[in-house]
Amino acid sequence: MNGLFKYFSTDQDKLERFTKGEVYLTPPKYLNDPWDFRLRIEPPTDDFLRKQAPWLDPEGMAELRSLVSTDDWLEKKAEEELERLSKDHGLICLSEDPLDMLMWAHYGESHKGFVAQFKHSDAEAKKTASVFPCCGSPFGPAAKVDYQPQRPLLKLDQSNTEEVLQKNMMEVLLTKHLCWQYESEWRVIRPLSTGGQHPTKAGFVLAWFRPAYLLRVILGLRVSPEVRFQLREMLNHSEFDHVRKEQMHIAPDSRELKPRPWSW
Repeated sequence: MNGLFKYFSTDQDKLERFTKGEVYLTPPKYLNDPWDFRLRIEPPTDDFLRKQAPWLDPEGMAELRSLVSTDDWLEKKAEEELERLSKDHGLICLSEDPLDMLMWAHYGESHKGFVAQFKHSDAEAKKTASVFPCCGSPFGPAAKVDYQPQRPLLKLDQSNTEEVLQKNMMEVLLTKHLCWQYESEWRVIRPLSTGGQHPTKAGFVLAWFRPAYLLRVILGLRVSPEVRFQLREMLNHSEFDHVRKEQMHIAPDSRELKPRPWSW
């Protein structure tokens, strides 16, 4: 992995928060992919239903089984899970690729924004119980997203061990469709209670990073003058002397994106 990078648009508030060492901790229901965290739920097993409603006779159990196997019930359950997770948890989405053209077009707002590189540590992987590759980040453990043609099912069978249930939940939350593979995403999932409230926007939660954990800032090809100005003001402070300052350009021979030192 080349590092952990976060793409930024010209959004004025997110830019201002970044210059103060803060990024948004986003509840999953606000992610740009409507399928993200909208769980595919496996219909409950008979053992699960008997534990939930042991008083039902065979006829009542058959009716319950029929009810909870319908698309409407499963979709309602998925919506409830999305709301539940969004009340308590937020995400910080990072990428391992600062040169992806689609990422610059989408998340870098057609190159008018910028990319920030943050320090990471592979040592964190040894502390994180997950079948997914993990690393340390300034915001907590970051797990690598897997991309598959079909997302895995969330299993409701509580006869499984806690370890099996946790592994299944992580597999569900860290898997996206193949069409998103260009993002090369690593995501931090953490309780909203570990962040801080936005100073002016009620309900918005922020996570902090120390200056030492910011390694590089890369401006887009068409970087906005306001973005350039605010980042220059930020990086002029001595605590950011170590930060590499670059801007994207198009290599004349290969026509690929290449970073080069920012003309200060």
